This record gives sequence, structure tokens and C-alpha cells, in this order.
Amino acid sequence: MSEYERVDKNSRAIMKSGEAVSATGEPAAQRWAEILRRQWHLLMLSLQFYTRIPVRLLYDFHEADLNQASRYIALTGWLVALAAACAYLSGLYFYGPWGGAVLAVATGVLITGAFHEDGLADAADGFGGGHTPERILEIMKDSRVGTYGALALALSLSLKIVVLAQLSPDAALLLLWISHACSRALAISLIASLDYVRADQLSKVKPVAKGIATRDIAIAAGMAIAPLMLAGAKALILAAVGLWLLRRASICYLSRRLGGYTGDCLGAVQQLGEIVLFLLLGALWSSI
Repeated sequence: MSEYERVDKNSRAIMKSGEAVSATGEPAAQRWAEILRRQWHLLMLSLQFYTRIPVRLLYDFHEADLNQASRYIALTGWLVALAAACAYLSGLYFYGPWGGAVLAVATGVLITGAFHEDGLADAADGFGGGHTPERILEIMKDSRVGTYGALALALSLSLKIVVLAQLSPDAALLLLWISHACSRALAISLIASLDYVRADQLSKVKPVAKGIATRDIAIAAGMAIAPLMLAGAKALILAAVGLWLLRRASICYLSRRLGGYTGDCLGAVQQLGEIVLFLLLGALWSSI
């Protein structure tokens, strides 16, 4: 049994000879240290998979670990937002609001390696040009960007830049934090409601989480809601309703057109989540 598996199974402590020990006879302090190491490993795995940030994993990679690592996807969004915020402030100082907006959006794309934007483009091409599930999957596997994908990317990036440029610096920074965290939590929540559509071995799609526990969704949701709590009641309600409607619409659409989800679909939903938040919160805060 590997160290990772041993930590996973060692879930409770018992009292023995007056000393707290784990179910495998380890001291409780050591047990908790290993649990923390495991959680750190999952966070690093989330960063490694969803961003280009160079990290070191504590354990060997197993594709199934992505299911649990998804609990930290909102926290990963926090770190992406932090990098985008630094770029925004630098651009704002040297080039004004438009420069800050462009650098913030560009940084978000670069630090993730356009991971989610690639999903948006592929999904736009697939659903725009395919009329059957088989044809949709075939188009999404094609590494070339078509007309629908190019238009989706252009409209998405342009909209984000325009909205950020219209907001005050405080509002823009908060919007970056909220959108990067909440949109990622929204995307992985679909895993619990849809079946994974298996692609063949020629698929260019990277490994993707194919199952997620309710506890992991709750952890991701909690980290996503945290920045929203700072935005006020109106923003909280507006964002919650908008994301809930988008989630329901995404589940219905993907079920009808594809019978489930792929990694590209999750990336597209993440980008749509950002767009919804930019439109709703941008309209709210630009009118204040």
C-alpha cells in the first residue's frame, strides 16, 4: 500500500495507553501531518492541472486523484485572480483603465495556458457545427479552431476587457476574484449531475475529473462564496441566481445535445460563468 493510500484509509484516531494513535498505530500528530500533506498534494495537483504554475507533487500522480483535487478548484481561481489583479494594477498605473483591463484578462489566459478558453472554442465549434453527439465529439477533438470557436473567443475576451475598463479599481479587483472562483466551482458542480461522455483514444482532451463527492463540491462552493460575501447582498443574490440559471441551462443543453459532458464542456461552462458574472456584477457596479 502506498503512503497516499495509507493516509486516505487512516481516517480516525483511537486512544491507546493514554496516547492518541491512529487506526494503524501512528501517533495522532503524525496522522494529522500526513493528512495535511495529502491536502497540500491535492492543492498542488489542482494547480498543476488547471494552471501553468510550476509545482511539485508530494505523491505519484493518479488520474483518479483529480476527482478529489477538484475541491480546491475555487482556491486555484483565487490564485489566478491574484495574478490577474497584480497585472491589472500595473496596467492601471502605467496605461490607465483600458491597459489594466487588457493585462488582467491576458494574465488570466496566460497563467492557465488558455485551458478554459480552449474548451470554450472547441465546444463552440462542436455544438455550432455538429448535429449528432458523434459529430460534436469529432469536431471537439479537432485541434484546429473554426469560425464558431474564433468568434466565441473574440466575444468573450472583448466583453471582459470592456466591462473591467468601465469599473472602479476596487470593483474590478473584486470582480476578478469572484469570477475566477465562482465560475470554476460552477463548472465542476456539473460533474455530479451529468455523465462523462467517453472519447476514444485519439482524443486530444486531457484527463478530466469523472466523479466528485458532495463534500468536495461543498468545499469548492464554500471557497467560491467567500469573496461574494464581501460584495454585498445585491451582488450575492444576483450572482447566485445568474449562476444557478446557467447551471440548469447547461445541464439541460448538454443532456439533450451530447448526453453528458466532456472536459471541453466544463471549460466552456467555466467561461460562460465568468461572462455571466461580468455582465451582471459589471452592470450593478458600473451604475453605482
